[in-house]
Amino acid sequence: MNLATIALKNLKRNFSFYSLYLVSVSFVLMIYFCFTSFSMNKVIMEKISSDGRVEMMCSVVAVFIMAFVVFYMFYSNNFFMRRRMKELGIYALLGYRKGDMLRLLTIENIFVCLGGMFIGILAGSLLHIGITAGIVALLGLTIDMGAIPFINPQAVSSIFLFILAVLLTLTLSNAGLLLKSTLLDLVRLEKKVEKPVRPNIVLSVIGIIALLGGYALALDMVRGDQSVWTTIGFYPIALLTLVLVVVGTVLTIYSFVPFVCQCIKNRHSVLYRENTIIVAPKFMHRIRSNAKSLILLILLVAGTLSVFGATTLSVWYPYRAVERIIPSAIEYRVEDEQLNKQALEALAEGLNGQEYQVQETNLLKITASSDRLPDEYSISSEGVRTPGFECMRLSDYNTLLNSQGKESSISELSDTECVLVKYRPDPENSDVGAVYHLDIGNGISTDVTVVQTTLDNPIGFANSVATLLVSDQLYQNIESGQPEKITVVSINGGMTRSDGTAYTILKNTMPDNIYLASAWQRQTEIIQLNSSTYLLIAFATIIFLIATGSILYFQNLSAVTYDRDDYNILQRMGYNKNMIKRCVRRQIQIYFVIPYVIGMLHSVFAIICYKSALMDDVLGQAGEVVLPIALAIGIFTIVYFIYYEVTKYSCYKAAMN
Repeated sequence: MNLATIALKNLKRNFSFYSLYLVSVSFVLMIYFCFTSFSMNKVIMEKISSDGRVEMMCSVVAVFIMAFVVFYMFYSNNFFMRRRMKELGIYALLGYRKGDMLRLLTIENIFVCLGGMFIGILAGSLLHIGITAGIVALLGLTIDMGAIPFINPQAVSSIFLFILAVLLTLTLSNAGLLLKSTLLDLVRLEKKVEKPVRPNIVLSVIGIIALLGGYALALDMVRGDQSVWTTIGFYPIALLTLVLVVVGTVLTIYSFVPFVCQCIKNRHSVLYRENTIIVAPKFMHRIRSNAKSLILLILLVAGTLSVFGATTLSVWYPYRAVERIIPSAIEYRVEDEQLNKQALEALAEGLNGQEYQVQETNLLKITASSDRLPDEYSISSEGVRTPGFECMRLSDYNTLLNSQGKESSISELSDTECVLVKYRPDPENSDVGAVYHLDIGNGISTDVTVVQTTLDNPIGFANSVATLLVSDQLYQNIESGQPEKITVVSINGGMTRSDGTAYTILKNTMPDNIYLASAWQRQTEIIQLNSSTYLLIAFATIIFLIATGSILYFQNLSAVTYDRDDYNILQRMGYNKNMIKRCVRRQIQIYFVIPYVIGMLHSVFAIICYKSALMDDVLGQAGEVVLPIALAIGIFTIVYFIYYEVTKYSCYKAAMN
């Protein structure tokens, strides 16, 4: 019987065991082929990338995807090698040389990889066409879908060369393992006894303290300029935080988790239960070899959730921030009265009777002096704005907020009071109580006291940053000094915020007005700029998820398979099938829960640190941060739970057969 026939019989006889491996390889290669086809799709790239940014990101993400595909297949191959050691030992006893066994393993890998590649190419082509059609519909692009080939020949060549490289790597790995293995190793390697682990209370405490220290440093980022990240330096603290978290994770798994198990073993009331007395000793028995896998899984979970959560937050938060950046559907500064009249007439004609509201607001630009002037007073972008306040009458403010569908929290002001509209949240209310000496003009000045600050800006930041709300009477007094007047037109109501028709009409009428801003245009721009980035990150995240779930699957299935004789003994002792299933389930849950909980903690603190360091918070609403993070965690949890259910079902079958 030749080696190819033996390989086919092995795959057929163990198809139920190899099926998930084949499906996982096919799924990984599907993602790889889809990504490769997308990055080589010149038709779509010409539409979504004008500066080469998307191409550069494709190159970076491709490296991560290839690295994880190789890692996943290498790990899976090692798992199957360990399971096949006794079988290979029998081949050796029958006279097969190590070279013959290596060829047998290589032929099996070729069959699996070719099957996975064939399925991956077909499924990846369908996924690529679907993603391209989705992007075209989402961004409103004009693309001839018929010009995009169903199967990209360049992508096929790429995946074929990649599979050859993977097969070569796996063959070299198998050759190294066979060369250093004796006949006795081949027969007994899968039952190799581990050295016992002695829990160390000191290392356990150090590990927990290191983790808490890393989390504390991450949380310290929210203090802004007062945090150690600013006073000492970002990169040294970032490196220290990373080291503390990694060291804390390693010591927690190697020392603290065994210490907890040891405490359970010492408490007889807890240990002597039908499940605990089986699960706890088994976990302690394999903690040394499983610790490395648990640490890897924790870092994989943390990395996956951190990247996915940060990307989701980076897309969602700017989209929601448009409500503050451009509070009205459309607004612009009037630079030419005649042109403004023509623009409004064109808008009325173009909308053809649709309901909408137009409001003109006059802002008075004045200077002020105080020992507590806010940051907004002098904030500027490339010097286009001179320092000062834009004063707005309270009645105009309330009317404009009402047209935007908001309720004003300011009912009245005296002539010596004012409300400062903040650009960023100020939880400490540091500006409340400040006295501003306003220069009205003609040698006249007046003092006003800040009685309140608000984030409900009525005018977009392109037209007014340091908005100061004053009483109507004080506004008239300031106006008498003939300060610089800024007229802003705000348009709301109807479909003006969700449809681009109104903005297009105004843009065509006054194309040179740099102050024209549209919420619809800004949201569309954010989607166009970030959709490709989010898609590329999604590719990498899927690979991370597959690697995490598959490692957990094979690790648990391997442990249950090795312990099959032990479960048979338990059945003879009186354990029924439900009791055996509970033991198996508890054993699986340990390996799924530890990476999930610790990895999620790592990722949550990492995302908090990311948001505080790199995102400009203009909303000041915790819910806007919680929602995208919860979405990322929810998607990850669903996929994670599916892997748990598949693993549990497979382990039930392995334990009962």
